[in-house]
Amino acid sequence: MAWSPPPRPQWVAELNAFGSHLGSPAAIVPLDEASLLDAARAATGLDDFGDRDFGDADGDSSAWREPFGIFVRALDQEADLHLLGRIMVRNEIVRALVNRLEVRATLDRHPEILDERIDSPVLVVGTGRSGTSILHELLAQDPAHRVARTWELLHPCPPPERSTYETDPRIAAADQEYTFWHLVAPEYRTMHENGGNVPNEDPLIDQLEFASDHFMGSYPVPSYSRWLARADLRHVFRAHRRFLQLLQWRCPGDRWILKSPSYLAKLPRFLAEYPDAYVVLTHRDPLKVLPSLVSIMATLRWMHCDSVDVDAVVKSAVGGTAVAMDLVMQWRADGTLPEDRIVDVRFADLVGDPWRTMRAVCERIGTPFTDEAERRMRAYLEASPRERHGRHDYEFADTGLDLDATRARFAAYQARYDIVSEV
Repeated sequence: MAWSPPPRPQWVAELNAFGSHLGSPAAIVPLDEASLLDAARAATGLDDFGDRDFGDADGDSSAWREPFGIFVRALDQEADLHLLGRIMVRNEIVRALVNRLEVRATLDRHPEILDERIDSPVLVVGTGRSGTSILHELLAQDPAHRVARTWELLHPCPPPERSTYETDPRIAAADQEYTFWHLVAPEYRTMHENGGNVPNEDPLIDQLEFASDHFMGSYPVPSYSRWLARADLRHVFRAHRRFLQLLQWRCPGDRWILKSPSYLAKLPRFLAEYPDAYVVLTHRDPLKVLPSLVSIMATLRWMHCDSVDVDAVVKSAVGGTAVAMDLVMQWRADGTLPEDRIVDVRFADLVGDPWRTMRAVCERIGTPFTDEAERRMRAYLEASPRERHGRHDYEFADTGLDLDATRARFAAYQARYDIVSEV
């Protein structure tokens, strides 16, 4: 296996060593349900976590408590967190609980938010490293489009307002959090564009329901991953809609442009909630995608844990990618996913002729490709050169997989979408 953990920054190593001298990291930073719930109550002065429903005919809103309990137990029993990792994940969990409390309180005070319409949203989805980020960011340049930026996903209350959207102090707060991630693992900066004002992914919304692939990807929590793979996510996407309604209430746009690579295996449930949505599906050689995905997942786990089981990371990346691709092909073949709602984009086309590709995407989703939108997209791309934060180096050999066997595993997918091999 070629991937190995990079040296930790000295301050991280010293902090974790200091914690080990004081006793168990679990004793210093507790992750039990009661202390996490109490911390959120103390931070907000609120006590209603949203276990009452909003009049939904098919259930209440307390389904979050099961995965919450599974996740925090898995962190203690399975994740091998170091001291700093426990501090970081406690912060994430308390923030999600605080957001639950504040979102619920805001919706109770302003029930008219639930009258907001979410019309024909667009979901950008595909394997990681297949062009989802740049496609999402380019679509975000169209003034008619509304995207969720990091700061409003991390700190949604009070709801954003149009007049202060570009100057809200929460932008700097979110920037600071990602700056801290880069201090913990400097190599992560080369792997993904991060920042308070950057368009970000929907799993940050799903954190409020504790049904988020962000948790599964960042921490080795197999029992939680198994729960998430089997879960009925109906309530998650109902909550997803309410979250978008809250964000657009005082800061509207003509149309939401969403992004979540991890929704690949959840597309039927997403479209059940948003039947008028379009799905923009990106495609790239899986053998080029997998080593990058392994590198990112391993780095995120090294950021939080004392050790990384790289074989488990590879197995998760390959298995999850293969299953998701197989499911999407099956769903398209049997009509579960309506073809007229899906727009296929090959990575090679996106990088080879971005403006022809973007024009074709906009035509399919029914958005005029205006001169102003193209001008803004071109300016954004020119101001965002690849590798501006350094080069993310990875090779297929980093996975330890047999190239021919892996190529054969994805042969049907490549043939179905006419994807060129890059490895």
